[in-house]
Amino acid sequence: MSEHQERVLYVVRTWVPEQMLEEWNRWHSEVHVPEVASQPGVISARKFRVVDDSTPADWPAQYITIYEFESWQAWQEYNQSREAARLRQDYAQRYGEKGRIARQVLVETLWLSGGAAVGQP
Repeated sequence: MSEHQERVLYVVRTWVPEQMLEEWNRWHSEVHVPEVASQPGVISARKFRVVDDSTPADWPAQYITIYEFESWQAWQEYNQSREAARLRQDYAQRYGEKGRIARQVLVETLWLSGGAAVGQP
């Protein structure tokens, strides 16, 4: 597997009550995302506002944050770290009872560039 193909995306879908959204968005963008992005093995973090979503769910995500890890091993080390536990606990204490969160971990299986396969397992 090439270095690029080993990369992992950690996708976090979030919803908070509208009256908390401005406060949450400020804290999330200025504190939480930078803290996660500064962890070893994290290549990048991107945050998107959902404008259209046909995903069947009990609640509509307002934002999706995508963290890119350099490898499966880097993801596992982060996920099992004390810092990751602290970050999840902080989030849960601030918004866990009021908001919703769903997480996915994706491992790349195909990379196309310009319509041509660059690599796959």
